Amino acid sequence: MKKILATLLIMLPVMAMSQPKGEVINIIGLCVGQFQFAEIMSSYGEVPFVTMLSMRPKDQTMENYDEYSTVLFVNPDTRTWTFAEKRGEDKFCVVGVGENAAPYVDDTANKRYGT
Repeated sequence: MKKILATLLIMLPVMAMSQPKGEVINIIGLCVGQFQFAEIMSSYGEVPFVTMLSMRPKDQTMENYDEYSTVLFVNPDTRTWTFAEKRGEDKFCVVGVGENAAPYVDDTANKRYGT
């Protein structure tokens, strides 16, 4: 995951140079071209795992929404992940990154049905 973050930061040297030395740069919201983003994800073994449609309110009325194609990229070996929204035709924006991706197992149904 650290290598992915480093690569994304290298892609935006102007942003990195504008930060005070030693300060952590928040990449959440960082947007890059679709082709470049796919190359970075595949170079670190993160592949599309789940696609979905996310909706965000356009205003405080909560009645109008912007819709984005959203993709969760996961490396099945290292279990790192990157959550990204596709904006427009050709760019992805990082929504979140992390590690220790694992299937969610809820045994509520097993308890309920005695299995």
